[in-house]
Amino acid sequence: MKCLIAGMPSTGKTTFIGALSYLLSNPVEGQALSFAEIPADFSYLNRLQQPWLSIKEVDRTQIGGATNIELSLKRNTDGNVISVSLPDIAGENFQAIVQKQSQLIKDWDSEPDSLMLFIKDLNSSVFADQFQNDDTIKDTKLPSFDMKDISNEVQNVLILKELHNLFPWKKLAICFTAWDVYQNDYSNPREYLKQNSRFMNNFIKRYFPDAKLFGISAQGDIYSTENVESLIEKTENGQRSFVVTEDGIKSYDLTLPLSSLI
Repeated sequence: MKCLIAGMPSTGKTTFIGALSYLLSNPVEGQALSFAEIPADFSYLNRLQQPWLSIKEVDRTQIGGATNIELSLKRNTDGNVISVSLPDIAGENFQAIVQKQSQLIKDWDSEPDSLMLFIKDLNSSVFADQFQNDDTIKDTKLPSFDMKDISNEVQNVLILKELHNLFPWKKLAICFTAWDVYQNDYSNPREYLKQNSRFMNNFIKRYFPDAKLFGISAQGDIYSTENVESLIEKTENGQRSFVVTEDGIKSYDLTLPLSSLI
């Protein structure tokens, strides 16, 4: 299985991979997936995992580079072994692909059969250009298009559309990250999507009706000096990173979004 992990900058893709690698080695009760075999070269995963274990921010992926991560995973319900390929690619490259400027993603690998799209914020306000309300507008030069000038929801829809044009994947999981921030305001990710982006919700229902929605907190909480000991204890107890399904069920099995695509 080849799964493309996509998302705009700072949406938590790399943090997720770091936390996932730890839980694959140290599964919680009832976890869907675990390592069938530890990768021979664990250095890259270890570099992502260590800051997560130390309750520190994971360094952002460098722009212009793609690290392909090959995993041999065991499905714990039946013992079947699955080979999974995940790339760690900077969010700026996914923004660039909308403007047809990222050869990196096009050349990543053979066509993936699934996609995990990470979204951290669905701020729907579009930054309007400020024009004068008089005749001088005729002399105003229109600015060139920039992805930063459009809302997050529109950027995510465009990224989704372009990636599907490039790679006709069959399965889609949409992961709303930093769910620890939203969990008290929304019971499930579908409610969050409906309330914050009717446009994106309708787009997904129309073109990807079988998409799975998840709320994800790979960190477990916003990092602060006050909660370090608490998060370390939760890590040891297997109750730090968590996932909320579309049905509003909370689980500490961070492999659920990935296993839903298999």
